[in-house]
Amino acid sequence: MREITEFRISERFASMLFADGEGQRLGTSVRKVDISSDDPRYAEIGRLDNRLSEEEDTFFFAGWRIRRTYTKEELASASLFRFEVRSFFEPAGEECGTRYDESTACPDCGAGARQIGPLVLPSSRIPKAKDISETIAGEMVVSRRVVELFERHNVTGVRLEPVRVNKGRDVSADWYQLSVPIPDADIVPPTRVGINPFDEDPGGECRCPRGDLIGLNLLSEVSISKETRGTADFIASRQFVGTRRGLLRPGRVILISPRVRELLKKEKVRAVEMEIAHLV
Repeated sequence: MREITEFRISERFASMLFADGEGQRLGTSVRKVDISSDDPRYAEIGRLDNRLSEEEDTFFFAGWRIRRTYTKEELASASLFRFEVRSFFEPAGEECGTRYDESTACPDCGAGARQIGPLVLPSSRIPKAKDISETIAGEMVVSRRVVELFERHNVTGVRLEPVRVNKGRDVSADWYQLSVPIPDADIVPPTRVGINPFDEDPGGECRCPRGDLIGLNLLSEVSISKETRGTADFIASRQFVGTRRGLLRPGRVILISPRVRELLKKEKVRAVEMEIAHLV
């Protein structure tokens, strides 16, 4: 496995670590830099960010994203994959009439409110060029093509319900909400969760004392207890990752079988990434 992190570096300070021609300038104030986690400069990014935060109340990097690539042998031997949607849109269902029962949410972190009734969205805002997308609140929408693919191959562990459109008056013929109704998978070490690649949140700022919310961001591949794997093609974690703020809601980690990964790749289903997960 090779791990590359994309950082959005402040152009003001980029020369402290990178050559003038390194990376890609995004406007005049930010530079995009891809760097391997085994590069000696990787740890220095975190040290510089901490120093600038303490001394000047500013930042070295403003954003980041980790990408992992695998050999054919690693992919062939994997027994589980994390399923991550990479297409997002607004509005959230809650803005359009989707209802949630907040009494079922954790009183400390706000995770786990149960959706009541159908997902309501304006069909004009759902990305037409993507087979799978998520609202900013984590509500997952899939095309009819995906639904037919899953039905044809008897994919298990998912619930597929038509999205309601036109302010909830009509049932969409093209878009469905995908959910994973049984969240049994237990996330365990060595999974790392934290605020950013250099901050695992030792003070628990973004973790729930009840164990419902385990952190703001996944920093590593996911490992789950093998006793909680079950047999379904789709499984969801018991724990949540993210934050409850405004319309944002923490989400469960979704995992899929190798069979589903192969289906998605063969059919060129767009806007989803899949990385290896582990049974421990």
